[in-house]
Amino acid sequence: MQWWPYVIPLALLFALFIFGQRKRRQQMVVEAERISQIGFGDDVMTTSGLYGTVVGRNDDDGTAQLAIAPGVEVTWALAALRDAKSLPDQYRKPLAGADDEAEPPDEADRTP
Repeated sequence: MQWWPYVIPLALLFALFIFGQRKRRQQMVVEAERISQIGFGDDVMTTSGLYGTVVGRNDDDGTAQLAIAPGVEVTWALAALRDAKSLPDQYRKPLAGADDEAEPPDEADRTP
C-alpha cells in the first residue's frame, strides 16, 4: 500500500495551519497593545471614520467616551478606535473651547 504520497500534502496543510495561527496570535498582541495605549486626551478615529478626543475610558466594559463636538460625547467600543495622531492636521482640529490642560475626570465623581 502506498500511503507516502499523502504525507506531503498533509504536512503542507498542517504547516499552513500552524503558521496561520501564529500570525493571527501576533496580530492580536499588536491590537491589544494599541488599545492599551489609547487614553485621555488622545485624538482618535473610529473604524467608521468619526473623529474625536477621548474624554473617558471604562476598561470594565471595554468602552471609551469621545468628545466629537463641544458638549457632545458619545460612547464607543475600544476595539472600534484607531489612533489618529498620524493623520494630517486637517483631520485633527481641536474642539472649540477645549482645555488642553484639563485633567481626566475622577471616577468617584461620576453619577449613574
